[in-house]
Amino acid sequence: MLTIRAMSDGKGYAARYLAQSDYYAEGERVVGHWKGRSAELLGLSGPVRTEDFEAVRQGLAPRTGEFLRQRHSADRVADGTTLAQARHLYDFTISAPKSVSIMAILAGDERLIAAHEKAVAEAVEELEMHAASRVRQEDANGDRTTGNMVLAIYHHDTSRELDPQIHTHAVAANLTYDGTEGRWKALQASGIYERRAYLTEVYRNCLAREVRALGYEIENRREAKGRDCGFEIQGVLAALLRKYSQRSRQRDEAIQQFVERNGRQPTDREIAVLVREARGEAGRDIDSRGARPPARAAFSGGGRRVGAVAERVSHTPYARGFRRTVPSVREGAHFRARISGTRARGTDRSLTPRERPGQPA
Repeated sequence: MLTIRAMSDGKGYAARYLAQSDYYAEGERVVGHWKGRSAELLGLSGPVRTEDFEAVRQGLAPRTGEFLRQRHSADRVADGTTLAQARHLYDFTISAPKSVSIMAILAGDERLIAAHEKAVAEAVEELEMHAASRVRQEDANGDRTTGNMVLAIYHHDTSRELDPQIHTHAVAANLTYDGTEGRWKALQASGIYERRAYLTEVYRNCLAREVRALGYEIENRREAKGRDCGFEIQGVLAALLRKYSQRSRQRDEAIQQFVERNGRQPTDREIAVLVREARGEAGRDIDSRGARPPARAAFSGGGRRVGAVAERVSHTPYARGFRRTVPSVREGAHFRARISGTRARGTDRSLTPRERPGQPA
């Protein structure tokens, strides 16, 4: 699933949050990597350095310190009221289905992490194609597709509540190069916002293909009202999905309270605000070290159930010998998946993005 957060400042975001180690990578730092055609234009490649991230966050050329855009970001104010805050970063976050996270992190099938990262790469490539700039020359008032962004990619494996949750932050600077005008401009992301559901499906379709290629069976999930919730790996108990979905419960409760107050469903942007408010500002700077002991105890309590699931979930013949230790769940325990050549039945998320009818190319 793709969520989008526009950030009005973001100072220190890379060092303070994006590069912080997750529960399962205790003592390590997450290393980001540059991606995007704009990043190439600025000579950015390989691992992300904090000073380079801070430079592009401020709209500066990392090598020279030159300010790239025509104007600095500023709040939009009318009659003393702030109508919109200046934007420095966009955080495009892509999250794996909970069952994929459970089987990858708790049951130890690291191939699923690689599957997630491949699906993320496909979705981000599609996302970048819809980057645009505003056009104001000669009384024009529209957008021009530029198809380039400066992106820093960070892969994480837990939620802020330390549930197993594979997700990736693709953080974009408020920069894009307008080749028609031959200059750098602010990123116009409205086209990406409009295609959020489509881009979510690009990710899910690719991930479904990869997961099925590994031999897992998958099944579509829908809410009581029929809304598509993507897919989960067949055989992972609903009780486990609920146990390790604290953020989802917070989101659902916040949305329900909003509906009761306002008599309507919140927009995507309102949902993003509700989620941030639900977890509290303190959650932004969470120090997971203090939370690790109780989290470790909680995971160990669920180890027997995760082990049972790992025994049931099917794998292809070439997965024979798949065996992992899961010290965070069950010290010294090993999980072995049963062998089965069965593929997913009755589920088709195998269309590539460009094969989906009615979607932009």
